[in-house]
Amino acid sequence: MKDDEHRVMDDGRRTTNRRIIPGHAALLGGVLVVAGVLRFVGLDGLALIGDEAYYWLWSRHLGWAYYDHPAGVALLVRASTALGGQTEAGVRWLNALLGVGSVLLTYLVGKQMLSRRAGLFASLVVAVGAPYLVTSRFVYTDALFLFLMLANLCLFWRLMGQRAEGSLSLLGAVKFGVSLALLFNTKYSAYLYAGALVTAVLIDHRRLLAKRRSWVGIMIGALGLVPVVAWNAVHDWASFRWQLSHATTSVAAGTSLLGNVYHSLAYLTWPCLVLGLAGVGRVRSPAERLLTLVALFLLLPVALSPANSPRNLVGGLVPLFLLAGAHLPSALKGRAHRVTVALLAAVVLATAIYGQGTLVGLHGRAAWFHSSIVPAILRDAAGWRHLGPVLRRYPGMLFALDYSIAAQIQYYAGTPAYTSWGQYRIWGIPEFGDSTVVALDYVSQDQVSARLHEAFRRVAGPERLLYAERGATKEVRIWQAEGLRLDQEAFLQRFDFLTLLDGSR
Repeated sequence: MKDDEHRVMDDGRRTTNRRIIPGHAALLGGVLVVAGVLRFVGLDGLALIGDEAYYWLWSRHLGWAYYDHPAGVALLVRASTALGGQTEAGVRWLNALLGVGSVLLTYLVGKQMLSRRAGLFASLVVAVGAPYLVTSRFVYTDALFLFLMLANLCLFWRLMGQRAEGSLSLLGAVKFGVSLALLFNTKYSAYLYAGALVTAVLIDHRRLLAKRRSWVGIMIGALGLVPVVAWNAVHDWASFRWQLSHATTSVAAGTSLLGNVYHSLAYLTWPCLVLGLAGVGRVRSPAERLLTLVALFLLLPVALSPANSPRNLVGGLVPLFLLAGAHLPSALKGRAHRVTVALLAAVVLATAIYGQGTLVGLHGRAAWFHSSIVPAILRDAAGWRHLGPVLRRYPGMLFALDYSIAAQIQYYAGTPAYTSWGQYRIWGIPEFGDSTVVALDYVSQDQVSARLHEAFRRVAGPERLLYAERGATKEVRIWQAEGLRLDQEAFLQRFDFLTLLDGSR
């Protein structure tokens, strides 16, 4: 196998070994076509899941930042629905397009920093890997973060290639700064990524600190912190405090490091984790050190956190896929080369099988191999297209115990719904006396009933509604409460979702 290698030597000079893979462009084009098909076919098959509906609601209340995250995903959904309409596909299509774009950017980063082989290898993994299909087909914060992180990494490395004194491009510095500023407004993981860049500069690229144009890029990037910091300053640092609490607190009783490892293995799928491990330990060149630093800064804090959130590991694995691809030899000379290629090819095939199994599972069909997130997504989406019109007929203010349910109610019932979650309280909850209270069965029915009887003069219910769709079943519980006799703030505190969830365990 021949390749057009672009290598960066220890002194930073770029050398090119002009060997072309026959049909190389066709291979990349094929990977992109596969990525697009896997992300767009049947995109509107499921109702919006909780996170998607919540971010859709953000897009109707644009702000500088939000209780949970910076504003990037709200702007993404606003643009997506402005161009694609207020349908499920309209909410998702731009996020899916960014997923395809991330496949291309993975290749470009690999081509610039390591080799075309490494870029093609990693882009194929991202194209077919289950966690990347999930985060592309459903609107989380991850697809936008990964797209902008890879774009920024590509621009950063281009700056590293401008070695001659005075050759540092002002336009390149500005592009780097703008992409970093945008990245800061996607999710707080961007701060960890920036820490990796700072560390790489101090280790290998200190000469940049002596160039004025470098500081132009740094200052532009730093401006991206202003919206989030300004919003937090006005709102008693609510988002920063929430994220710190979330990162240091378990949301599941009895979690352990071993339990977190198993959760990550089941969610991300073992082939993706094996390919990530295959990229560990390659730190000989500045490019390898930079990719390793980005992976470590993005993976370790999440892996060690009791929050047990494996989806936040998705971005940090991509640099390791690139490093794993660097193991591919330029030619099959000898047994060791053939074994290496065979092993990596086998794991990539397993990655594709799990990815396809995940898509099959999301369509409600039995699949042997898939991500563990499939049943949760199916259950989350089940019934909402039918439940929305039903809830519209209930009297009083609609109050949901879970913040994501409140957003799904507003999307599918077309009427406002409220909850005690911090973001809704920032938007403002109107005064009310009567309420229709909605919850799912993961919150204790007895606990909710007891608290409602303490808060209202009359309580009826719960009424139970069952919805089955694509093999998943959802039980919705509805109480009708009249005559609130508590102070509204006291009511909201008693019906804080995380407190109820903890009590239900």
